[in-house]
Amino acid sequence: MLLKISLLVAVLAGAAVLVISHLQVAPKITGLQEELSSTQSQLQASQQAESAAKKEASDAKRQATELAAALNTATNVLSETMERLAAQERRANQNEADLNRTRTELTETQRDLAAWRALTIPVDQVRSRLAELVEVKRASEALEEEKKVLIRNLNHVKERLAVYEGDVQPPPDLPPGLKGRVVAVDPKWDFVVLDIGGNDGLVERGEMLVSRDGKLVAKIRVTSVEPSQAVANILPEWKQAEVMEGDVVLH
Repeated sequence: MLLKISLLVAVLAGAAVLVISHLQVAPKITGLQEELSSTQSQLQASQQAESAAKKEASDAKRQATELAAALNTATNVLSETMERLAAQERRANQNEADLNRTRTELTETQRDLAAWRALTIPVDQVRSRLAELVEVKRASEALEEEKKVLIRNLNHVKERLAVYEGDVQPPPDLPPGLKGRVVAVDPKWDFVVLDIGGNDGLVERGEMLVSRDGKLVAKIRVTSVEPSQAVANILPEWKQAEVMEGDVVLH
């Protein structure tokens, strides 16, 4: 009997404890459930906001790509336009230069035409006079060549006369400005070969200076003359350095 009473008391005590515990824990469970629901609502809102942000970022990226492509196209079009503009400007400058040159030529032509008209000379007469000038020029050139031949012959006669008379005379005159080059040198016998001769007015015993880089090298005296070349001896008293091929000889 006592055992039953003890069991009953224990059951009642446990029930009381459960009731008390339930009364104490129930508000906490309710609060946790409400907090869980709020957290779930916030999570759902955050997920929705994240999805919207991702969509906006994707849209912004697509718009940026489209803008970049449009900018690249506009840049290419601008570059092509600038190139065409530069080409047109170059053509315009060239056309302007051609126009100015044409105007200058036209002015000169008009001036020449005015001068021609002021002469009041018929064209046939002008042609005749031009032909006469050409003939005069040819005759003058022929006379000049004949003069050179006569001078060479005269110098040659003088040279021969001096040899026969045994008279020591100054070197014969050579054409002013006569100039040539040394084409061969014999250092053993001190003579040289020149690329000028009787056709250039050179005569035997004629004396010329040898120069290199504007400096005097030696003096030579012609010993034999052919139409296009000559041989000359190097005068020892005038020798400043060894004569070399390519040295200039001048009178």
